Amino acid sequence: MTEISFSFVWRKSDLSIVCDVQEFWRGLDMLGSEEIEQRASEICSVARSAGKVVAVSTAATFDYPRLRARFAYYRTAIAAEFRQQRLAARLCVYSRDKLTEWSRENPEEKLKGLFIILQAEEFRGRQHVPVYTQLGLNLSLVGYTPSGYQMRVEWFPNATVE
Repeated sequence: MTEISFSFVWRKSDLSIVCDVQEFWRGLDMLGSEEIEQRASEICSVARSAGKVVAVSTAATFDYPRLRARFAYYRTAIAAEFRQQRLAARLCVYSRDKLTEWSRENPEEKLKGLFIILQAEEFRGRQHVPVYTQLGLNLSLVGYTPSGYQMRVEWFPNATVE
């Protein structure tokens, strides 16, 4: 397995990281120009191998009325050659831990956890369980999108509900 380093860059303005990530997204050819610009402000964590961006997570906060809580809408993009290394799960655990710390330091933001729509092949074989508790994750099923993808949440350990 290739050595991978992670960095947490959420809500930090670092133009060089934004440029590297945008170049990574363009190389994947999965996002349009407008979406690349929008997601640049949502960059959460970056995974690099040999100095090159190989995976990126984004997080955008929103209120989820069904659970009466604020979540980080969490997404990842992984380079094709790294998809068989469980990098999506490793990046998710890293990002979750860093966002948990951030939520403790910023209680006024009332961020309670991650909200994830499962689309990655890596998780497809495990979608039959309502609470996924492997690879350091604890993803609870909360519904389905109109397209049939599962919506799951990962509550932060410090989360409370009102």
